[in-house]
Amino acid sequence: MLKLKFLLLSALFTLVIITITTQSSIAEQEITVGNDFGVGARAMGMAGAFTGVADDYTALHWNPAGLSHIRRMEAFGALSHEKINNETEFFGTTDSTFVSNTKLNSFGIVFPIPTYRGGLAFAFGVNRIQSFDLRTSINGYNEVSFDIDREFGELYIDDVTDESGGISSWDFGFAVDVAPNVAFGATLSFLSGNYNYSNDLYANDSKQLDTILNDYNLLNEISRNYYGVDGKIGLMAYFDRYAKLGLTIAVPLSLSVEENWYWGSNSYYDDGTSEKSSDSGIFNYDISRPIRFNAGVAVRPVTGATISADVGYTDWTQTRYNDSPSGDVKDFRTDYKGTVKFAIGGEYYIPQTGLALRAGYMIDPMPTAGYMIDIMPYNLEKMEIESDRQYLTLGVGMIMSGSFTLDIAYVRGSSKISSDNISKNVDTTKIFLSSGFRF
Repeated sequence: MLKLKFLLLSALFTLVIITITTQSSIAEQEITVGNDFGVGARAMGMAGAFTGVADDYTALHWNPAGLSHIRRMEAFGALSHEKINNETEFFGTTDSTFVSNTKLNSFGIVFPIPTYRGGLAFAFGVNRIQSFDLRTSINGYNEVSFDIDREFGELYIDDVTDESGGISSWDFGFAVDVAPNVAFGATLSFLSGNYNYSNDLYANDSKQLDTILNDYNLLNEISRNYYGVDGKIGLMAYFDRYAKLGLTIAVPLSLSVEENWYWGSNSYYDDGTSEKSSDSGIFNYDISRPIRFNAGVAVRPVTGATISADVGYTDWTQTRYNDSPSGDVKDFRTDYKGTVKFAIGGEYYIPQTGLALRAGYMIDPMPTAGYMIDIMPYNLEKMEIESDRQYLTLGVGMIMSGSFTLDIAYVRGSSKISSDNISKNVDTTKIFLSSGFRF
């Protein structure tokens, strides 16, 4: 009878592990939603408040209508360095990790076409628009009662999650003056990228409260490849030489995902026996994302100075899957929200030096209404946003010989989510280095 009970409990435990790991992505936020990286050192030195400025190659990304006022051919390239520090507190025990990388941020060229009146230009290039790199580590004793949490209650937890990847956009755009002070532009973007997720969880019955289990290990891996097409249209209105107004509408046309997932578990029992389980699968699905609206204004109060501000709105509740990935059953209508992104920046060229100083501030709200826990595959509780993503930026640029530009930007940001028993504090540092040459 005792042997039968042990076998039944072992089978139940294995079933629970299968259910948890198969549905672990239920706790994840959709990584491609509300996760912009930034393009170009000059724009990022101004905190991304560039929709109303957009007067170099990066207009292809920020507002394609700005391309029409580029009068000389321009070649552009940029690198980015990112370091992310992630500190977690788990029932009073703190752990911290970091990841860093240096990658190509942008590369492209602008071709202006001579016209009798107005402006006309074409551009193409590649821009890295999203980064998924993050590492999360948790070590500590789970103080949730075993009676409440039958799977992980009163166990010592050692949990490490690694995330990596990103999405690049291959952009083709044009702009034309449609009136003496109005330009229209459009960009067609082909998206490609990947996302790799690995969660390695070790749990130990260090207090010997579980009469069956001694310890176990779970490994959950997800690999996704992204392919898609986006479109963006932009308008730019010029008010003499002292003010500009920019408007953009980003229309996500499609984003297809090829996903491979795997999980495996090793369970070790008090009687000296052990058990292994594993499963894997492939999913193909599409993500339907909402239209994004953005407006920006740039004014020149004095010669050499520019002050710009951007505001963008996206209703993330309109995001949909055509088929749920890895058993994910989240409802975007209830778990997500609309966000208003705001940025303000300034630029000043010091007379007779060619040197520019820049600074800015941006707030980029997280899109989740109640940020679901995404750092372990077991259920503690829902996380709430304690501090939204905010960024302070600084930048320096130089124009040499009237043709060559060199810009650098420093971006510092932070955010925090927490519950009663766990918190996650992410500090981000980005450095952008870009240069352009006009022929």
